[in-house]
Amino acid sequence: MMNTAWKSESTNEAEADEDDITLARKLQTPVSKQIAQSSVDPRKDLLRERERASFNSRELEVLLAGGVENVKLRKLVAETLTKDRVFKNKTSEKYSLPREELYRTTLEKYLEIPRVAREILAKIHGDNGGGGGGGSGGGATRSRSGNSGDSGNGVNKSNNNKLIAIARVLREFIDEPGGLDLHLGMFIPTIQGQGTDEQKKYWLPKCVNLEIVGTYAQTELGHGTFIRGLETTCTYDVRKKEFIVHSPTLTATKWWPGGLGKTATHAIVMARLFVPSSSSSSSSFASHSEPVFSDKGIHAFVVQIRSTKDHLPLPGVQCGDIGDKMGYNAVDNGFLRFDHVRVPKDAMLMGHSKVLDDGTYVPPPVKKAAYGTMVFVRSDIVMNAALYMKKAVTIALRYNLVRRQSNADSKNNNVETQVLDYQHSQRTLFPILASSFAFHTTSDYMRRMYFEFLKRSQSSEKDFDALPELHATSSGLKAFCSWKTKDAIESCRLTCGGHGYLANAGFGTTFASYAPNVTYEGDNNVLCLQTSRYLLKTMRALQAKLVTEVKLVGQMKYLSESGNTFTSTLGHEVGIRDEDALLRAYEHRAWRLCSQATARAGNLSVDEAMRLDMVSWIKVAKSHCALVVLANFFDGIHEAEKLKVSKETIAVLKRLATLHALCGVEDELGDWVEDGYLEAMQCQLVREEIAQLLQELRPDAAALADSLGLDDYFLNSTLGAGDGNVYENLFAAAQKAPFNSSHKPPGYDHLLWPRFNASSNSNTSNNNKGRSKL
Repeated sequence: MMNTAWKSESTNEAEADEDDITLARKLQTPVSKQIAQSSVDPRKDLLRERERASFNSRELEVLLAGGVENVKLRKLVAETLTKDRVFKNKTSEKYSLPREELYRTTLEKYLEIPRVAREILAKIHGDNGGGGGGGSGGGATRSRSGNSGDSGNGVNKSNNNKLIAIARVLREFIDEPGGLDLHLGMFIPTIQGQGTDEQKKYWLPKCVNLEIVGTYAQTELGHGTFIRGLETTCTYDVRKKEFIVHSPTLTATKWWPGGLGKTATHAIVMARLFVPSSSSSSSSFASHSEPVFSDKGIHAFVVQIRSTKDHLPLPGVQCGDIGDKMGYNAVDNGFLRFDHVRVPKDAMLMGHSKVLDDGTYVPPPVKKAAYGTMVFVRSDIVMNAALYMKKAVTIALRYNLVRRQSNADSKNNNVETQVLDYQHSQRTLFPILASSFAFHTTSDYMRRMYFEFLKRSQSSEKDFDALPELHATSSGLKAFCSWKTKDAIESCRLTCGGHGYLANAGFGTTFASYAPNVTYEGDNNVLCLQTSRYLLKTMRALQAKLVTEVKLVGQMKYLSESGNTFTSTLGHEVGIRDEDALLRAYEHRAWRLCSQATARAGNLSVDEAMRLDMVSWIKVAKSHCALVVLANFFDGIHEAEKLKVSKETIAVLKRLATLHALCGVEDELGDWVEDGYLEAMQCQLVREEIAQLLQELRPDAAALADSLGLDDYFLNSTLGAGDGNVYENLFAAAQKAPFNSSHKPPGYDHLLWPRFNASSNSNTSNNNKGRSKL
């Protein structure tokens, strides 16, 4: 109607309007010039910030990536995905699609990983016939037969390893949990870690070729972290040499497994294994007496749940999606129930424990041998903690560098102050930045520990000696790092003001996708108690002078060595930045809290000690993990020094490590003051040194963000783009928003129009054209 009204205006009125516009522009021009003088192009701000750096950000990026080839690979992946037909619409898809479409597009991306990986490998080998821009995939087919004329098993193995490396980067760049996550992250690793050679040979090719899609069904409606309490059963039938999988109660329903809701055809079902007891025999079946079964605890079974022909649930299986969550909705978290479903005997993964044909149970050589898979998953969570902390702090740092707010400089055209020049922003973001480096080195440590354990446990010696500490450390670090990262994402958002709350800023989806980490694969508080159980047992052995029977390896040595020093040398014999003295301080805190909790436990059982003094033991685990993270940060710097990294880069890394250590002290100062380890004067020195470090790191902020090596495609943020063009990005995103596809809001015709036009008349409409009624 408005367009019709405009067209009905007379020529004179139109000419008058044009005169008004000309006059308005003339009057406004000097005012606009005055405003423009105090405006700064954010792109120039970011360029200027990069020029201030005291070190080469490229050198640090290469160091963090593990080599220049890895940096090149990430850039090639980003370039390829930006142009690819399936991947290029990441922004519009991630922030505006309804759940069904988000699920579909995410699944499509996961399924396209092999094609794109082959295209990228072809580019690496110089084969431009790979298709790059996302054609039908014909180039990917060509690359299967070899690249650049290479042939032979050695080359094929090398290419396979490269494809796996590329696929990992592609999965990271998708940056959206999807229905195949547990297939890749739990189903396959569990078969690899707990299956026999025959089971691996049968299942793994099907997994890799996506002939089947698996999930990992452990959590139940009534049980989560307490695995021993799971109620799903697998009962062995000696006569048919089969297992009967059953959900005997409502609370035995599997609940939450990702991919279970819609995607998976198979599941690794974690269930209580029941076998005929030694006093029972097949004769009990012939008679009318009730058979007697023995509970052998939780074991893993591969069970088909849906048909690969029509995707319908198999007989006796009830499954589906549990509904929308707070976030994470590209993942189809599901439920699963069994009604006396029979599976063959080899459905049980028997790489460690076995059930013989006659029902005899053969236990694993080590009671917790199956924990290896959980350790792998938890080490992966630590690695992702580093990644998502890097993502959040990169976005926040870049925005804080180009956003100007208040304190206009009258000597410089009233240009306002960059937000990162405010100390509060520095105190928030720089410690998070430092922690991202600390978690990076810690994730490397965790992976090395895991693969060393894997090598020894699969050797002819079957050496599982490192498993207890590995399990304890991985449990605590999973909790510690995921807690810190979850909180860091929100802290980064808060430093970005109102714009940080926009979906396209990237914080909302990042937080929603990351937050479940503190719950899945073990509730964090319970995992802390797993760490503390090991610490209590170790401390008791030491106090009983069973030192010869206690192998204090890795980060546990402080329990008997230097943790029991009672005063700090910081600010006295040594400077406040002394690495050894900072480590001793963290060791002392961990040792003291553990010693005191052990003393309170007295002769209580480990379970009782944890139950009655739970809050203290959780704190013990946190203090232990804080020490592990700090020690690995310093160790990472020492390794960099051996690699002949420039002194400028080493210097900035040391500032970050020192800031990480000192902020950890200040944030929990009572832990050190409580027993007099730190004096009031030393506390003041800690605060002063933190303020000094913030100033020293300030010129390097942009370069440090760049060194994290996160491409704009991965960041997918209007606030965190590498060119700093924040305001144009925000405005462009608003123009493209689906909600702006029409000027009329939903429901306008029957909700708003009748009210707007209830008492209107044409004179009122015409006389007030183009002017506010206010």
